[in-house]
Amino acid sequence: MTNSVPARLVSSDVREHNLGVVLTHLDQVGTAGRAEIAEGTGLVRGSVTTLVSDLLELGLVRAADTDTAADELSPARIGRPRARLEVAGTGLAVLGIQFAVDEVLVFATDLAGRILARDEHHVRTPIGDPDALVDVLAEYVNRAVRDLQATGCTVVALEVVLPGRIPTGTSLVTSSIEFGWFGVDIGRLLAVRVPTFAYGIAVSNDANMAAYAEFDSLQRDPSTGRVTDMIYVKSDTGIGGGAIVDGRILHGARGAAFEPGHMIVQPHGPRCECGKDGCLVVVAGPTAVLHAAGLDGFRREHGLPEALDELVRRAAAGESAAMAALADAAQWFRIALSNLIVTLEPQFVVLGGYLAAFADQLTPRVESTLAILGTDRVAGALAIRASVNGRLAAVQTAVAERRRVFLADPTLLRPVLLAQ
Repeated sequence: MTNSVPARLVSSDVREHNLGVVLTHLDQVGTAGRAEIAEGTGLVRGSVTTLVSDLLELGLVRAADTDTAADELSPARIGRPRARLEVAGTGLAVLGIQFAVDEVLVFATDLAGRILARDEHHVRTPIGDPDALVDVLAEYVNRAVRDLQATGCTVVALEVVLPGRIPTGTSLVTSSIEFGWFGVDIGRLLAVRVPTFAYGIAVSNDANMAAYAEFDSLQRDPSTGRVTDMIYVKSDTGIGGGAIVDGRILHGARGAAFEPGHMIVQPHGPRCECGKDGCLVVVAGPTAVLHAAGLDGFRREHGLPEALDELVRRAAAGESAAMAALADAAQWFRIALSNLIVTLEPQFVVLGGYLAAFADQLTPRVESTLAILGTDRVAGALAIRASVNGRLAAVQTAVAERRRVFLADPTLLRPVLLAQ
């Protein structure tokens, strides 16, 4: 890897850019000495020494060896410092909260990526009333902020992850059929109920964040080769998904691209809440499958996540109603996936939510479609696979992405660091 600096940058810009290069490199490799940083980034050793001194002064890096005396890291120390370096948490945290039907997930890390909070809460999420749901979210956010403050950490940014259409760069949920929302500014509603965060509140679509997580896992898997294109489809809160095209998430003109749950798979089928007839979510979504499996009562008593887990357990045990419900849903998913494949030509198709447990039922016909395109295998790896990440994947990814923004441009944090 070599460092490339845009020609338009002036001297101070170059220094700030290179601070981010060093910090990002340390985040990627874990620990490194100054010579290794120079080799890994392409920066000259003298510049690395100066940049590391600046990052030490800001408290953004520290000695990786806890037995190393602090004075070994002093910029004024004579001779070549022996200590290996790592990203320091600096007592700053990024907090993420994700909500779905009957579930709230909380996740937080410090700037070094060390996990500070990781919780799953089963709650009855109010449907149709944004204020009531935001009250629930604010309660969990405020609780997490207090808990982190008690450990000496300051939350500098909040990431909110939810199912819904969100124009890129805004906190406006133009529609979330699962919650009965239309035109709800979730960021504005939350801002008056939670503390002010130095770097604000960001809102992301849950399926897009989960797709990023799966894409990252594929890239880290040595058996998959070079991955640039994939699609991710999940069924948990409704049916959602994300498409990675040429290494980037497909947003569309208004940030609402790739809604597989609202593909029409049964013309003249049941009416969907979106206004169309025969959408995939109506004939094969969680509500339809649980109803067909006779689990409506279980869902009312225990909530949607537990009901889907029960569906998986019953099907695995060979219960006829559960197996029949899944077999019926599978035919509709095969249609949808085959259409998505011939439209986007992905290298991989990743199935999430309860679909992950039944990927083998969806594989045969879908794989034939991939084979026609010559993409049924990539470097010998099966192109259709179950998600390898858990329920927290989307919120974890949102937090990680915000953390990487800070590492890439650490000067953003200077006002907060100097105020500590």
